[in-house]
Amino acid sequence: MNKSITSEQLMIPVYINEKIVLDMLAIIEDGFSTVSQVSYTEHKESSSQKNLSGGASTEVSLPFWSKLFKIDLQGDISHTGGKENDESTTKEKVHTNVSLLSKFRGFLIEEKLLNTEFDISQIKIGDFIEIEGELQKNPLIEYLDIFNSIFNMANIFSEEAKLGNKTKSKVQKTNEQKMVEQIKQFTDELKNSGTIDFVLSDRNGEVVLSAQEQYLSNDNISEIIGGRFKVLGKVISVCKDEGKSISLLRKTTLSIFTEEMLSDMLSGFENMDEEQKKQFSLPELKTKIDSPAIIVIPIAIYA
Repeated sequence: MNKSITSEQLMIPVYINEKIVLDMLAIIEDGFSTVSQVSYTEHKESSSQKNLSGGASTEVSLPFWSKLFKIDLQGDISHTGGKENDESTTKEKVHTNVSLLSKFRGFLIEEKLLNTEFDISQIKIGDFIEIEGELQKNPLIEYLDIFNSIFNMANIFSEEAKLGNKTKSKVQKTNEQKMVEQIKQFTDELKNSGTIDFVLSDRNGEVVLSAQEQYLSNDNISEIIGGRFKVLGKVISVCKDEGKSISLLRKTTLSIFTEEMLSDMLSGFENMDEEQKKQFSLPELKTKIDSPAIIVIPIAIYA
């Protein structure tokens, strides 16, 4: 292998939308082969005779490819005694989803199609961008998940009520269970589209990443939260005007409610005083991201 490799090419994705990568490369190359043949000639000096035959069968790792392609990698190498014989060898190489991603990113850079400067005033819908930062989960989902965990932990460590207070304690537990169930239903509604929002904050604005859960590495969101990653994606919405915002409920049926109605619905979650919020590390409860901000469909999130 003669070509030089940079550390940026040796990426480790925690999220990769394989279908988009394949579609883009197919457009770029007007269709492409999953297998490439490499031939070379090697000079041999030997007086012995050797025969080697081997075979292997492999399937391309992408889930939807495995139904379509099965590639046989096999070959015969024969070398007959004598001096200064030439040996011809043919090998077949198969790309993985990550090597295809690296190839696609390299094409965007070479053709100057990749915007790496995060300046929302200059970003347009349809731009390919690469941004870097710390990712956070949808702040609304994060708030509700923590709120739910507080009730669960309280139940674990709560002491059994004394005889005279059992009725009061039972009523309180019933109310808490009802609240927990409401939170769960509310959170499930936010996640029912099969996508989840991540937020990347920058001094120049915020980025909302509309990611599909099926492409997360090991379906594990915790691998992304709190880490610093690069994101390659395509811009689908730009919010520049003052007073405008991106709704975090835009993909759910909750988007039909007005801001006033939503405030009433969520008021029960905001009854904790500031001291309690600090004690439980509750984030700010918000249903929208104010401008300047953009929405990006992530193609890959990687280190």
